[in-house]
Amino acid sequence: MSMGTSSILVGKSYRTPHDEIRTVQSIDNGEVIYRTASGATPAMIARSADQKLSLEDFAAQVEGEVSEGV
Repeated sequence: MSMGTSSILVGKSYRTPHDEIRTVQSIDNGEVIYRTASGATPAMIARSADQKLSLEDFAAQVEGEVSEGV
């Protein structure tokens, strides 16, 4: 189930249905810059490349916020 766009916040991490963790780096003009990893630790996410999606697409692809350290 997707999330509402107002629920997507900078600095928070979200899980996709395929257990990919996406950490939001910034949101600007309706575009989300995020880092992603599967089965990742925070250090792995920090080393991943930035990716971009529209806020609407990002919200549609994630199903929930994950706790820090996940």
